[in-house]
Amino acid sequence: MNIKLNEEEGFTLLESLLVLSLASILLIAVFTTLPPAYDNTAVRQAAWQLKNDIMLAQQTAISSHQRTKILFQKKEYQLVVGGIVIERRYTTGLSIEPLTLKDRLEFNEKGHPNAGGKIQVKGHAAYDITVYLGSGRVNVE
Repeated sequence: MNIKLNEEEGFTLLESLLVLSLASILLIAVFTTLPPAYDNTAVRQAAWQLKNDIMLAQQTAISSHQRTKILFQKKEYQLVVGGIVIERRYTTGLSIEPLTLKDRLEFNEKGHPNAGGKIQVKGHAAYDITVYLGSGRVNVE
């Protein structure tokens, strides 16, 4: 068995440094795009949370046969179900503004809203939540 150790070649220092510098440039490019993606995820999460809270208020009004309401304020909104109040605070850099909807959304005993309209969730992105009068359907765009 003949083993030739002298003919084996490895990477030179220059080649190794070139590969490491290219890898670091790619990692920098990836990690600079993550914070905006995280911020957009936070806005999307807040929009879906508000939609789910609206649906919870409607379903609770139907099942318990009592009025439920959601009150929108500057830094939070409150879900009022009977004597229970659930407060949801907005994260920093996020705002929820009723555009064509009043500061209060109420559901009667049959689950119908008192008014229809649009709510906007704003941050680095914007989502519009539409509550339809009559049917009480909720749409997020």
